[in-house]
Formats: sequence, C-alpha cells, structure tokens
Amino acid sequence: MRTVILLSLLCLATAGCDRDGGVNPPTEPGRPVEGTAVLPPPGEKPPGVEAALPGAGPPNFVGRWAAEAEWCFEPRGDRVPIEITTTELRGYENRCDIQRITQISTGYEAALKCDGEGGSRYERIRLAAGDRTLDITWMDRSSDRPVRLLRCSTLAG
Repeated sequence: MRTVILLSLLCLATAGCDRDGGVNPPTEPGRPVEGTAVLPPPGEKPPGVEAALPGAGPPNFVGRWAAEAEWCFEPRGDRVPIEITTTELRGYENRCDIQRITQISTGYEAALKCDGEGGSRYERIRLAAGDRTLDITWMDRSSDRPVRLLRCSTLAG
C-alpha cells in the first residue's frame, strides 16, 4: 500500500503518468492551445498586445518598392522591385534577413545578414518611409545618400 501511494505521488509530481493531461515529452510536439478567445478585426491588435515594432510599425516600410515605376509593372532582369517584409528584404539575386530593427526619430535602423552572388555579408540600413516613397540609406557603404524608392501598390491608383 505504501509503495502504491509513493508511486501515485511520484506520478502527480512529475505529470508523467497522465499522457492526455500531462506535460508532453521534449521529443513530441505540444498539444494545440484551445480556448474561446475572439480575434480582433483585421488591422486591430488584441487588448494588451504590443505591436512588433513601436511607432508607425512595419506597414510603413513593408511592401514592394522600385527605383522606377515601370519596374513594378514590367520587371526585367535586374530591374525588379525590392520586396520588404518584417523579417527580410529580397532583391535581384540577393536576400537579406533582418537580424535587428530599431525605431529612431526618422524611421528605422536595421541590421541585415545578406546572402547573394555567392557570399554573405552584414550591413546596416536606415529606412524612412512616406506614403509613396521609401528612402534607404546603406550605412556601411561609401555613399551616405539615401536611395529613394517608389511604393508599387500606390502607383496603380
């Protein structure tokens, strides 16, 4: 009897005896979270949840951007738009992971790890977006002048 009680207490302490309600082992995925939470309408965040980026947030630089308007509608060769998400920047024959991003008074500064043309490199950029334009300053390059890009989605209308 005493052994049964000790084993029962050990099972309760480790949550290893109840496979349906206990903790999953590290080699198995956890069960999905179930609940009755209602998602907010698109564009709104749930109460108590902070945006991934402070301030204007990623929508101000996320999107397709091009140096010339026709690149948005007729991309050819290296004349293609740059696509920016909250996690990466993709251009002609290269891709950069956004490793870190910080809001500054004029926009954002980001640290990138870029892969392309047979190699990897780390770069820092500044992003300053308006409604229709994005200025990218490549901080580790000799020219400190920003490159002005046009937002592809605003050129259609």
